[in-house]
Amino acid sequence: MSENKVTFGLEKVHIAFENANALSQPAWVTPIHIPGAVRFTPTTVGEQTPFYADNTAYYVVNTNNGYTAELELANVPDAVLAEMLGWYIDSNGMLVEVSDAEPKPFALMGQVHGDKKNRKFIYYKCIASRPSKERTTKNESITPATDVLNLTISPIEIVVNGEAKMVVKGDVELNASNSTAYNNFFNAVTLPASSTVNKSALANAIAVAGTLTEADYVAESWDVLEAALTNATTVNSSATAPQNQVDAAYTHLMNAIAALEVDA
Repeated sequence: MSENKVTFGLEKVHIAFENANALSQPAWVTPIHIPGAVRFTPTTVGEQTPFYADNTAYYVVNTNNGYTAELELANVPDAVLAEMLGWYIDSNGMLVEVSDAEPKPFALMGQVHGDKKNRKFIYYKCIASRPSKERTTKNESITPATDVLNLTISPIEIVVNGEAKMVVKGDVELNASNSTAYNNFFNAVTLPASSTVNKSALANAIAVAGTLTEADYVAESWDVLEAALTNATTVNSSATAPQNQVDAAYTHLMNAIAALEVDA
């Protein structure tokens, strides 16, 4: 629960691109700090639909389809824009805009100040469109031209306490029990924490994989198993892995075991 009466300011904007190749999903690469935050203005998408009966609002349905937003930055680095929008940088260092490029989803992270505590936030699935940037001549005073990104922020499925939830964003302030997660917030995308994490199925799958012999199987299928086993072992030994990551590691490992091809 927030202790702030007011929040203000914007800083420490980070972008973490989706990692579609990771064994455990959803996944993101290491967040990138984008300096020069100016403003972030999310607008809710969805509506409230009441059903009237007995001369009153008998039942009300709320639809949450995420947000649309504008993110204004002093300047977005070319390498970030290229990955974000599916453009590319050629051998001359020129940023080339591609008309039919596929934008890449990313998580957006940042921090605002409060009268009591700073507040960190994350929006899990963002898609950006081309930035607008006004070019004007220099006159008596210089006004920097900023990049304005239009964002579509959508819900994403994340498993919390064994239940799939459509999650849009998260906000966190420092308290007596979350100092590690709070202080490391920008090091990686922070997923909603499960109250308890059950690793028994994952541990059993790792034990089963440990009884298998490489020489008995086709090399390509064994390589897939090894990658899944390495990931599963890492997740199993992590003290902070959330339940959805544990479940995904288990699924990938079991799929790899089932897909093993016996070497004739």
